[in-house]
This record gives sequence, C-alpha cells and structure tokens, in this order.
Amino acid sequence: MTTQLENAVREALDQLADAPPPADLAQAAIRTAGRQRTARLAVAGVAAFAVALAAVPLAVGVLTAPDDDLSPAGTGPGPAAKPFVVTAYSGVNNPGDPGPADDYSLLLDPDTGEYDKVPFNEVVPSPDGSQVLVHEGDNSLAHPSRRGVLNRESGKVRWLPGSAGYTSGASWSPDGRQILITNRPKAEDDPGPGFLLVDAATLATRQVEVPDVSTQNTNGLAFVWTPDGTGVALTHSVSDSESEPGRVTGIGFYDLSGKRTRVLRVTGGSLDEGSGFSPDGSRIALDNRFGSDRIQIVDAATGTVEEEFSVPTAGTVVGWYDSRHLIVKDYGDRDLTERPSLKVVDLTGKVTKTVQLAEGSDTAQRVHVGSSLGTATEKLAF
Repeated sequence: MTTQLENAVREALDQLADAPPPADLAQAAIRTAGRQRTARLAVAGVAAFAVALAAVPLAVGVLTAPDDDLSPAGTGPGPAAKPFVVTAYSGVNNPGDPGPADDYSLLLDPDTGEYDKVPFNEVVPSPDGSQVLVHEGDNSLAHPSRRGVLNRESGKVRWLPGSAGYTSGASWSPDGRQILITNRPKAEDDPGPGFLLVDAATLATRQVEVPDVSTQNTNGLAFVWTPDGTGVALTHSVSDSESEPGRVTGIGFYDLSGKRTRVLRVTGGSLDEGSGFSPDGSRIALDNRFGSDRIQIVDAATGTVEEEFSVPTAGTVVGWYDSRHLIVKDYGDRDLTERPSLKVVDLTGKVTKTVQLAEGSDTAQRVHVGSSLGTATEKLAF
C-alpha cells in the first residue's frame, strides 16, 4: 500500500470520530487521495505548553521557477498583492503512530523565520499572529479532547471551557476578536447542532443552534465566517446514496443568532474554512473536495459561475492570493517522488508561482498562510 493510500484510509478513520460523513467514507477518501484532508477533531498534544518548543530550522515559502510575468501588465498579480508566507502546518502525522493523538504541528516563529514543532495536532494562527487556536487529544478516554488559545509572547495556553473541546471546524473572525467552532453533537447530552462563538479575550462561549447542521450537512463540513465578520455560511449537502458523498445543494448564510438570511444555489463544490471568499468578498472559490479536481469561481451574490478550471495534481484551494489568483496545495504524485508544494494559479488554472514547503510537512492536515510584512520571513515571501 502506498503512503498516500495509507494516509487516505487513515483520514477516513479519523473522520469517523468527527462529523457524520458518508457511510462509505473510506472508499470516498481513497477515491480522493491527495485531495484536501478534512479538518478533523482528533488532534495531538500534551496537557500543558510549558515544555520548550523544539526549533525546526527550515526555510519558509521559498519561491521557485515562476512561470509567468507577474508585472501589472502581465497576467499575474499587480503591485498591491500581499506578500504571503506559510505560517503553520497543522496536524503532521507522527511516523509510526497509527492514530491522531500523537500528531504535531509546525508553527512559524516570525522573529527567526524558523518553525517550532508544537505538541498540538491543530493550530490556527490569529489574523495578526499574536495568538494561536490549538487543539489536543482525540476525544478518547485515554486522550480527552480540548481546545485552547496560545499566547505567542508568553507561551501560555488558556483552555476553553466545557464542550468546546469536542467540537470542530474552528476559525478566527476577520478581526481576530471571536472564534467560530462548528458543533455536531455526538452524545445525547451534547449541545444542539450549530456553532459556538468564543470571545477571544475572555473565552466566554455562546452556543447558537442551527438545525441545518443535522438536516443539510451530510458531508460534515464546518461553518465559515463571512468576509465582514457579521455572519457565517455553511455548505448544504444531502445524501442520495449511503455509498457516495453528499450532493451539494447550496450555501446557507446565517446571522450570528443562527437565523438563516439567504441560500446561494450552487452545486459545483464546497465553501472551505477561511479560503473561499475573494479579497473583496464578491466571489467564492468552490472546491469540489469529494469529487473531481475542478474549481468553480461563482458570484457571491447570485451564484453565477464565472470561471471553472482544474487545479494541479488534484490539489485543493488554500486561499486567494489576490483578486485574480488562488493559492492551491499540490499534493505531489502518488509515490511522493514529487513533493507537495503550494502553487499560485490564475483563474484558468495556469501556474504562475511554485512554493516549496518545509521538510517534514508533507502529511500536514492543513497549510495556513498569512502576511509576511514586518517579520523575519519577509524576504522569503511569495
């Protein structure tokens, strides 16, 4: 069995402990091996962050072999394009470990340009980089699950109260003041389906129930923030067959009280955590994570398909580079003779930049990118 196939089966088993997935999830995962690996609840770590972080002196976001003219007159991004850098690799498989409880992450130190190997499976840096949402455990008796907020300056973690550790799909609001966590109950005494809003300063938690999580979310996806931070969105999906992933029927938009405000009728793919909306919020990149490698760009107001194209090596969207380009993770070939990388592609799928990822990050569940301005990594920006 190849490494990539093993990872696909492993991912399928991980997801069984999280959202209610399609019944034939292992087959679906194998079919989409190399595609985006769903952010899972099971994460690794230790009880406290007092242990010293192990520095991993690896280059970050090195630009190689540009394939296009990136001047304002060319097809590439103009001078206003934000310089990006990889800020974290979340959930790296620990070699020889059969389960997720001992997985770790790589977190960029902006002062040194090196990665710290941290004992958490899930790490999500805040928009300004000063805090990091972390998760440990796999929701088992041996490894209880919990979430916390790591202060980068002090190295201390404040742990979220109660059931917040057993939920999934966590992301920061655009202003970094709130944390959005999708809640999919697993036990009768768990909170109802919907999402949790956590105040990042006080960790005060508010539960918001949304029945659509149970009735129209057979793919088990997470809520995402709208660009203005005043609402959230969820990709609706229903199952036509127990042996196939759910069929996408649209994107539901909700205010922060859980009231549905509108539904965007799209069927070409899913809105992913933090990566789907264009910089100005006018368009959405839909990633067909359970099927083909086709990406659709749709109008955020009408759902009209503006562009449709394939991405390299069954890659998956990480985010928007600028209004005319996406950042895509290329998973490399099946035997990993060609390592995974990030690629900047235009809205026809043409590659304009290739960014090599850090050594040891090939199996990361998720790659996070952010601005490199004002950091020691600015010269390595892409």
